[in-house]
Amino acid sequence: MADRNSIIDKIKALLSKTRENGCTEEEELSALAKARAWIDAHEIADDELQLCREEKAILHDESETDARDTHNIKSQLGRAVGRYCNVRIYRDGSKAGLTFVGFKSDIDNATWLLNHLADFIHDKLFEFLLDCLAPDGKARKEEIRGFVIGCTQRINARMIQMCDQSKTERTTNHNALVIIKDQAIKDFMEAEGIRLRSRNSRAGFSDGARAAGQSAGDRASFGRPVSGAGATLRLGRC
Repeated sequence: MADRNSIIDKIKALLSKTRENGCTEEEELSALAKARAWIDAHEIADDELQLCREEKAILHDESETDARDTHNIKSQLGRAVGRYCNVRIYRDGSKAGLTFVGFKSDIDNATWLLNHLADFIHDKLFEFLLDCLAPDGKARKEEIRGFVIGCTQRINARMIQMCDQSKTERTTNHNALVIIKDQAIKDFMEAEGIRLRSRNSRAGFSDGARAAGQSAGDRASFGRPVSGAGATLRLGRC
């Protein structure tokens, strides 16, 4: 008889093959069917699928290379990306970049997604500014700020909507793992004395640029490439 722990590890690996982790819907459904078969064949209980002791929440700081956050784009995306990837993302005033709390694989997804979306917004901002007639100074800064606000707001809204929709589609075991991870992150943050506070900017911005940014945000994609650097990006789900 196969070792029960190895079977449980195999089931966990199958359950991790989701669309938000870069799999296609067909791959996710196939992996879920196999996991269900293993669970039923060996009568694996939900509590046996809990995270093993070696798996725990960690804290990760951005590298010096990634720390620069032009126009605070990544900061404005942090809350939604954190929810999408099941991590907590915040800025610590004593550090240069963003800080992540969560499980390593989720943090890897979150850092990739933040950088990918920041690159997308910078590209679209460049295109917008090519046609921007605002002079240098306050007016141009308000155009830039408006575009970034509109784009990040739209991307955030799309990610949160996808997360809300996915709640009803998750399997019992998937929901159980999410709850376990959330509790582990909460326990870690409490132990480290980490308390997150929201910050709102009062700086002025252009409403027209904000609308242009929202339109650009509709074209953002969230999934990793299927294969290769130039492959088409897929939308993922929570």
